Amino acid sequence: MKSLFYTLLALLLIISGCKDDPENPTPIDTFSTKLEGELAGQALKLEASAIQSIYFSDQGESTGALEITGQLPNSERLTFFIDEVVEGTVTLTQEFPSVMGSGSFGLRKDPSGENQKITATPPSFVKYSKSPNTFFAVSGKYVIKIDGNNLTLDWEITFKDAQGNTFTSKGTVTIKEFKANQRPRSQINSPTSNLAITSISPDYGPAGTEVTIKGTGFSALKSENALRLGDLVLGNPTSASATELKVTVPENGNHGKFYLTVLGANAESGFFYYAPIIESVDKAAAKVAEEVVINGKHFDADASLLEVKVGEKAMQILSSSLTKITIKIPEGTETGKITVARKGKPAVEGPELTITAEPVNVGPPINEVFQVVSGNLTFEEVLMNSTEYGPFWTFEIDRPNHKLYAVGSKGIVEIDLNTRSTQLIVDANDKVYTPELGTAAVSTIPQALYPDGKGNLYGVKSPLAAIFAPTNIFKIDLASKTSAMIGNTKINAGGIFAGMYVSDERIFLTRSQGGYDLLSFDLNMGDAKTLLNFQSKRASELIPMGGNKLRLIRDQKVQELHYSQINGAEVTGAIDWSATVQSLRPADGAGAEIVGMEYRNGDFIGMFASLDSEYTIGVQAGETGNFVKKGEFIIKQTYLRNGNTTPVLAYEIDDTLRGNVMVVDKNGDTYILLQTPTDGQGNFIAGQIGGIYKVKM
Repeated sequence: MKSLFYTLLALLLIISGCKDDPENPTPIDTFSTKLEGELAGQALKLEASAIQSIYFSDQGESTGALEITGQLPNSERLTFFIDEVVEGTVTLTQEFPSVMGSGSFGLRKDPSGENQKITATPPSFVKYSKSPNTFFAVSGKYVIKIDGNNLTLDWEITFKDAQGNTFTSKGTVTIKEFKANQRPRSQINSPTSNLAITSISPDYGPAGTEVTIKGTGFSALKSENALRLGDLVLGNPTSASATELKVTVPENGNHGKFYLTVLGANAESGFFYYAPIIESVDKAAAKVAEEVVINGKHFDADASLLEVKVGEKAMQILSSSLTKITIKIPEGTETGKITVARKGKPAVEGPELTITAEPVNVGPPINEVFQVVSGNLTFEEVLMNSTEYGPFWTFEIDRPNHKLYAVGSKGIVEIDLNTRSTQLIVDANDKVYTPELGTAAVSTIPQALYPDGKGNLYGVKSPLAAIFAPTNIFKIDLASKTSAMIGNTKINAGGIFAGMYVSDERIFLTRSQGGYDLLSFDLNMGDAKTLLNFQSKRASELIPMGGNKLRLIRDQKVQELHYSQINGAEVTGAIDWSATVQSLRPADGAGAEIVGMEYRNGDFIGMFASLDSEYTIGVQAGETGNFVKKGEFIIKQTYLRNGNTTPVLAYEIDDTLRGNVMVVDKNGDTYILLQTPTDGQGNFIAGQIGGIYKVKM
């Protein structure tokens, strides 16, 4: 029995010895997911349950990106993003604003300089989320070690708080099986956004106004937002967040845009306008038609953007700059406070201006210019040829906007019929006037105008001023007061004086070349079409009727008057119109010629003149029947021509000064231009007499 016992014991020892063989130990895995370190002086210690890691990699890639997020106490988070998981040291550079709002995105600098949104994998970064802010590391480094599927990251980094003070963090995080939670790169939550300003409020106010700037990609650290107003460098904003900045408008600034730079990216706002400041007026009392100078700040070089009143009466602005406005007192002004306003904004009040005399005409009294023969006609002076703009030779009306545009010796002038204010659109040094040879003269002035009602003024430069140029058709942007020649077509003289019409789609012109042509072009002077050609009788009036519908009148004399009707591509032959206008002969039965013809609300309004300076005005209602004479008048104003007393005329007296001399406004009132007399060579022979008058029937 003893023998059997010792035998069994020996067998057990042998089996036990084999199991504990030191050459074949059982492995024990001690690597685990955890985080230890410190942040702003506070100790960090997280176990695997408080750490989440996501590995981003697309099919076929040998390396990917890794996001590690540690959930800290009090809902705080520390996030590491590695754009390429390889062993080595990553030195951090500041790619995002150091302080952002909680849950907001930062900004990555766009290498193209165009501030486009970055859709590629973002660069490596570290962010610390602590309500209400998110802090991005501004500098530092971390070291990556990889052992099979396990990763160790040692970090030592620096942050800035919202006051610009720095705080640091360092430590180690280990991730077991760092590729276990794998997703495609498209699911990377990239902390990027465009730097953009979406609004400013208010966009108008005095110095000291606090402006709120809203947008994306701002920094909650004030000093990282570099702001300018125009060229003026501003201090730090008074408050800042990722989507909103507040800044105080300085005393020494001027109208302009806000420009923002954050980490090298740039954005700009719409315009901010300062409220005007009236500092002084050069006189306390003035007469009607007298000029008054207002001195101050924050006016505008573009007078059309300003409105000046005395009491409730709008003034004529002759010129303006940022510091000075010169006005002219119009008829009907009464004593009152001077106010200056940027149009559409509240006015600022200045001193009282006393009006010391009754209104007076700039030109001769009306009864020395006109004599009514029949009808209920009244006349009113609008603008005299003796003004600073010089004599006028042709004009056209912007009926919807109630403005006249007149070609004068000093340039093209806009006359606001609501306020009677005038402004120079382009002067005589502009390309629409200046000749290629010699100097500007009557023969080189623009020959036709047409405002399209949408902020553009089209016209025809004299071929005598554009001898070598390929085109003489121009377009002026009325807002910027800039002109440009358009197309590659030159329109010859002659029948061009019949007029010009610009619809929403086409430009219509007449010319004299082997007879008379009615031409049509697109708005860039391309797609040329000849709508009409005739060899006899002259083209005397081109009458817009809306859309691509118009009427071209042939010849001038009452007894020979014909027209062609144009409606798109449909063009009629010559239609006799002489019978319908017989009633517009003068009362003495003398022969008469057409001076002007307009179309308004389905009616034709025409003016005819006899050779002895007697004029008639009449209306054909509804485009049918005979014209009904509304009145007859005589122009009494005279001058000496070759030693003979000669009346001033409202139509051309020689080939030099043909032009449009009659228009009708939206209210049905007629405006006529009494042209300044010249000799056949375009020289003035009677001074700057004549002007623009309003005729009410």
